[in-house]
Amino acid sequence: MTKKSKAILYSGLAVILILLLSLYLNFSPKEFNFFPKCMFHSLTGLHCPGCGSQRAIHAILNGQIIEGLKYNLLIILAILVLSYQVVQQIVVHYYPEKNNNILYKSATPWVIFTIIILFWILRNIPFAPFTFLAP
Repeated sequence: MTKKSKAILYSGLAVILILLLSLYLNFSPKEFNFFPKCMFHSLTGLHCPGCGSQRAIHAILNGQIIEGLKYNLLIILAILVLSYQVVQQIVVHYYPEKNNNILYKSATPWVIFTIIILFWILRNIPFAPFTFLAP
């Protein structure tokens, strides 16, 4: 991939991200029906690992961090992984010899997968303290 095509790709992704973030900043998924609903929750009544993420993003973007975390605590992992990946891309751009991305280690996807599955199971247990994990 050439430098110019990478720049176009990253610029396009940045524009899409800005548009999505402004959408979630200005419109609450609780109040507007154009946001997609969770098919898993609609069919089973159970919460998937992503249930509450849209409301969490809206709350966090509006400065309501605690409320956002109440909707979906797993958003912390998503923010950490995405932020780490952005920082890693910047480091690799300026220091190509220092490419030591822990996300590319063989155990990392399994650790993340295990956390997500455990979160999925625990948030559907209808007893305290697990009910804290449900949106």
